[in-house]
Amino acid sequence: MDVAIDEWTTKQDIVPPSALAFLKKVRKSFVKYGDMIVLPSTAFPAEVRSDGPKETSQEFYSVIGIADPVVLQDLYRTILRHLKATHIATTRPIPLTSPEAQDQQDWNRIRAPLNFTSLYGDFGPETCSSPPTEQDFDQAFWTTAKQNGIVQTWAPRWTMFSRGNISEKARLLTLPSVVQAVDEGRRSGRGSCAVDLFVGIGYFGFSYLKAGVDRVVGWDVNPWSIEGAVRGVEGNGWSVQRFREGDSIQGLEDETRFVVFEEDNACAVGRCEEIKRLCGKEALPPVRHVNCGLLPSSRGCWRTAVEVLSEDLGGWLHVHENFAVEEIEDKAEEVRAEIARLCQEVVDQRHGLVRKKRNVVVEDINRLKSYAPGVMHVVIDVHISSYVPD
Repeated sequence: MDVAIDEWTTKQDIVPPSALAFLKKVRKSFVKYGDMIVLPSTAFPAEVRSDGPKETSQEFYSVIGIADPVVLQDLYRTILRHLKATHIATTRPIPLTSPEAQDQQDWNRIRAPLNFTSLYGDFGPETCSSPPTEQDFDQAFWTTAKQNGIVQTWAPRWTMFSRGNISEKARLLTLPSVVQAVDEGRRSGRGSCAVDLFVGIGYFGFSYLKAGVDRVVGWDVNPWSIEGAVRGVEGNGWSVQRFREGDSIQGLEDETRFVVFEEDNACAVGRCEEIKRLCGKEALPPVRHVNCGLLPSSRGCWRTAVEVLSEDLGGWLHVHENFAVEEIEDKAEEVRAEIARLCQEVVDQRHGLVRKKRNVVVEDINRLKSYAPGVMHVVIDVHISSYVPD
């Protein structure tokens, strides 16, 4: 990047101070994903950053100090040539709430990148069918990232990608509880399964596969995320099958390692039962890990997570939450207590009112990353013991 900017700068008669400030931030904070360069939103002054850079407005060009669109495009081309890429964009974090939304909990539940702005290159049409068609997928621009030796694929105009989750992806690869589940599954001959209730493009689900889990079953309501997950699985050389809402599970093949459902995860309990009923119990190895990766809170899926977890072997829930830094320990205990309550509720429903309880403990609190000043994205590893009737 330094070489590209220096080359471009030497060709300019005058570089205004505002342009120098823009270029300084671009030098330091860009990210390259496959054929795409992402410039930092902070490189763009507040006048154009509040609603995303307006790449077609004269205000945009004048505020960053490069008043001529042709000159700016030349900068982009120079950057792409040196970094061996084809596309440039910028984006900002997805807001968790919207002042206009009546239902904040359900707002933007597909986690679409609302603040994505294309700057150079064809990212595909700005609109698509609902739900998207194969033609929509084919016309979109797709890019890839390789983290921890795992390929992930997504369409930047339609799907978010968070590089800040890389440490959690790496943690899962060698997490003792994951290693334990894989080893126990191999020794027993029953195998092991992980469920990801917000699978996205395979952020965490792929880590389970690479760690040796026999089958990962995931849910997502964003068709673009599902398509990215399917392409990513294929890019890693694994086998995958996709099922949409209403599809029969009878076509599930034994060798498929990644099973993804394009539907609400409220269907997860029923789908798991359907797999065992129609394909045989061996088609769904014991579910030892359930990922609950939705921010600001995954609380709405905890009961589902408890229900799909193996009852006879027990297992782990990995609960993603946003907590104030000073409240992390107390909030983690609240999570544990609520999951314990849900466990007992499920036991009572399945086995009648009995005194036998499943032990629920917090094994670890992973402080993943700062989400906002004073707010931390944490992952709480909750172990739930097996249910053994008296």
